[in-house]
Amino acid sequence: MSRVTPQLICFSYHKTGTSLFLHVMTKVCATLGLTLVNHYGLVKQLEPEPDVMLLPHSLLRCPLDRPYRAIRLIRDPRDIWVSGYLYHLRCDEGWCTNTDFDPTPPIGWPQVDYSVSHWAEDWKHHYLERLGGQSYQQNLRDRSLADGLDFELDGYTGCTLATMREWSLNEADALDVKLEDVMSDFDGAMLRIFAHFGFTAEQSQAALGVARTEDVRRMDDAAIAERPQITSRRISKWREMLSAPQIARFEDLYGDLITELGYELASTASSFSGTR
Repeated sequence: MSRVTPQLICFSYHKTGTSLFLHVMTKVCATLGLTLVNHYGLVKQLEPEPDVMLLPHSLLRCPLDRPYRAIRLIRDPRDIWVSGYLYHLRCDEGWCTNTDFDPTPPIGWPQVDYSVSHWAEDWKHHYLERLGGQSYQQNLRDRSLADGLDFELDGYTGCTLATMREWSLNEADALDVKLEDVMSDFDGAMLRIFAHFGFTAEQSQAALGVARTEDVRRMDDAAIAERPQITSRRISKWREMLSAPQIARFEDLYGDLITELGYELASTASSFSGTR
């Protein structure tokens, strides 16, 4: 396949399918003969040459000079919170296990994650102080479930949700793709994405053929065990893991974001009565 005319851009956020689409698009690009670049953190310049750009933190702060077609991977913010907490308890990402708390500027990765490396030095200094001489992960492990979730919400998840609220700063027109839809109808969701990208029917089927190997519902237990980003085959756990007071507090803080992304508040859902 020759170079595609529009550049294909995949925006995402932590725990909305970043790892999934890195694997999917890497295989799709290899199959269709496309080039791919994955940009972590703040992006101030987007190269025009690559066919596919992955922006796993959705931090684009530059003009889009080349014609493009984009998608934005989203997820229920309540599950971003729960999934982030569960992942950070066991992951081996450098920022999460970091024990270097030297506040000498500039503070960067792995003392802080790429997604906040561009934040003010005062904020990053305060972040390191908040860790209290332990890694982010150890802070979670030393706390109860409720306290650990609070720590996560005030930490990485809070930063992610702040970035989601600033989506308009990317000045990009993108098709929103819910991770829940990808998990419930993998083939259908992928074909809609490939059609949006402008693939022909033949190209879409070839892309789907390799993408299917990343479908959690098709993976065996051994394959899932090799992917630390996957906790289980169940995409949503917030209803079981969060207490009614936790849900109410979260929706007070982020109810606008929940509804803006197309999800329903528990306070207005007739089927939800609280967990405990």
